[in-house]
Amino acid sequence: MGVSSHGMTPWKPILLRSATAAAFGILTVFWQGPGINVLSVAGGLYLLLTAVSVWRMSILAGVSGEPRIRTLQLLEAAVYALAGVAVLALRSVEAFCAAAGIALALGGAVELFLWLRSRSTFLPARDWLITGVVSLGAAIILVAVQVMDLGAQAMLGVTGGSALIIAVMLATSGLGARFDARSAGSTDPAAAGRQKP
Repeated sequence: MGVSSHGMTPWKPILLRSATAAAFGILTVFWQGPGINVLSVAGGLYLLLTAVSVWRMSILAGVSGEPRIRTLQLLEAAVYALAGVAVLALRSVEAFCAAAGIALALGGAVELFLWLRSRSTFLPARDWLITGVVSLGAAIILVAVQVMDLGAQAMLGVTGGSALIIAVMLATSGLGARFDARSAGSTDPAAAGRQKP
């Protein structure tokens, strides 16, 4: 997939989501003894920025003639955004578990469905097997962490670990898509036609 009519290429929203996940994941690794404020602010911003990257991908799907992907990704983006606002506003471990758990579960399910249906027609959908499985797994583990009452640090560890996996996988995919877009853009048929035989 090359450049769309709106100037978007698949690597932009892919790398945006990768950068968001990487920043959040690295924060959770290096922050010692995070409390509820760190969980709420960092977790809420992570969910909101994930919503932005998913929304950007839905725009790309729309201009690429993929209405099913566009619709489902708009739903996914809305859920991530609402979860982010809830986490920022309510500031509790329980709110984070419920809101982030629902967003990750729904987002993972949507991405797995779209991977099954659209991986052969929409380049970014090829990544959604891994992002879907990792998101669903994180949602399940969040519930277990809440049941065991392990607190904010464990919640951040679970979501941060899943974010790092997603970041690495999407960085590889996004950089590959960027290289492909640049290679396709550098091909100049007119220049090739002027070359001597």
